[in-house]
Amino acid sequence: MNTIRNMILGAALLPMLPAAAQQQAKDSTLNRTVVVENQYNPEVMDAFKVNVLPQIEEPAVAKQHIDYAESQRPLTTWAVAPMGPITRSLTQPVAPRGYIRGAYGNRNNTDFKASYLWNISSRDQLGVMASLYGLCGDIPMLTEEDDWKSRFFRTDFSLDYRHDFKRVALWLGGNFASQVFNYMPASTSSAQLPGYLDKQHYTLAEGYVGVRSTDTSFPVRFGIQTGLRSFSRKYAQMGLWEGSENIFHTKGYMEGDISDEQQVGLNLTMDNVIHDVDQQDYTLLRLNPYYTYRNGSFEAHLGAHIDWQTAYHGGIKAAPDIELAYTFATSNRLYLKAGGGTQLNDFRQLNDVSPYWFQTEQMRTTYTPMDLSLGLKASPVPGLGLHLYGGYRIVKNEIFVLPGMADENAFYVYAGLAQDKAKLGYGGASVSYAYRDWFDFSVDGAFYGWSVDEGKEALLMLKPAFEIGLSARFKILEGLHAGLSYRYEGRKNIDSLDGKADPVNELNLRADYELMERFNVFVSVNNLLNKTYLQSNGYPMQKLYVMGGVSYRF
Repeated sequence: MNTIRNMILGAALLPMLPAAAQQQAKDSTLNRTVVVENQYNPEVMDAFKVNVLPQIEEPAVAKQHIDYAESQRPLTTWAVAPMGPITRSLTQPVAPRGYIRGAYGNRNNTDFKASYLWNISSRDQLGVMASLYGLCGDIPMLTEEDDWKSRFFRTDFSLDYRHDFKRVALWLGGNFASQVFNYMPASTSSAQLPGYLDKQHYTLAEGYVGVRSTDTSFPVRFGIQTGLRSFSRKYAQMGLWEGSENIFHTKGYMEGDISDEQQVGLNLTMDNVIHDVDQQDYTLLRLNPYYTYRNGSFEAHLGAHIDWQTAYHGGIKAAPDIELAYTFATSNRLYLKAGGGTQLNDFRQLNDVSPYWFQTEQMRTTYTPMDLSLGLKASPVPGLGLHLYGGYRIVKNEIFVLPGMADENAFYVYAGLAQDKAKLGYGGASVSYAYRDWFDFSVDGAFYGWSVDEGKEALLMLKPAFEIGLSARFKILEGLHAGLSYRYEGRKNIDSLDGKADPVNELNLRADYELMERFNVFVSVNNLLNKTYLQSNGYPMQKLYVMGGVSYRF
């Protein structure tokens, strides 16, 4: 009964509870009292790990379909170039190995030359050369108003072969020359008289073989060459009849390093001269030991010429071989030289002096005990070169050329050769300048003070007293060049001859045009002043002549 009563009272009071609760909550916020009835002991529970792995679902990846190209495409359809080495943008062009030139002018002036250097292999090399030059035309005579039908032609051919071994190089070769010409008549009527023949034919031949070291590891570098030289005269000549001269010619060298700055060496030349004409045979041995020193701007070459001749005024002769040089300001060089030695006057040498030579006796060797010179070479600005020099020379058996030498029994003019001792003081200067390929020129001059024994001044008739030379070359257009050369040589006044020989006065002009690569055409006008004078060989110079030709490099 009490329970029912209580339930009825709770139901009656239920609507009133929210309002009462709100009032109580409002009041407790301001008036809250906490009663602690017992002490609080906090406890920290042990941590534990949830030993459960999460379930991972793998992603679903769809399989991709691939299509392959099955058509045939050969590799040759693509251009494949192998990778080459890295090269510089500027490369040196390969020099032409062959050359040919031909020119022709009035009086049948002819000038032909051809050469070729053939590399057979990396170790074998062959060089070939051929040339022809000469003239056939009228030249003024020395003693007559009429002209002389001059004829002079020389043909040369040479062959040189070289093979490189591992440590040395071997070479062999030879050359051949044929020289045909005629002598100038002593007078217009002498050509019709019997006597000495007016024509001459020289044959020159040489064969040689040599070897030299090429391995730089050798402590001593060396080289030696030997061979036979032959000179034959086909027709008789006054004073010398037909016949030949043969020379076994040997030359060699040996040198070694003492240090990077010092070297020693020895040069050797030996000539065994044999005649089948009425001349004496002999042997000339020339030794040249030397010592060199180079340290920066200073250079010294100290040596000597020691010559031994077995016969024909033979004996031992000596001369210095000294050169001191000092370089300063980068491009200026001051030098002092003292030289000399013995010169062989064989038929080849005499032919170079004058092909028309005549001698009354066998020529002796020329001996120079002293040739002293001092000079300065300088280049103050790029392209400009200067050279000042002077010297003094003493010569025994110097060769002099006398024109028109012929006795009363000779009908043709020969260039007579004579020998005597002489002294020479000289001095000169030269200047040269070049500006790219547009312009270059050079000018030089020298004075010569010849001295011979009293009464022999006539020997100096064709020796120069002074000379001046000039040459220049200009670029007019691309591929077109023009040039000129001039030479004046004054002769010494000879009291015994009451005068002097006419001076050399020669002006030449030239023009060349590069028609295409390696192919040139040219024309030259020689002796433009139309002067007639005696050359150093004792024969007259031809008057103005014009030549034109072509050249090709390959």
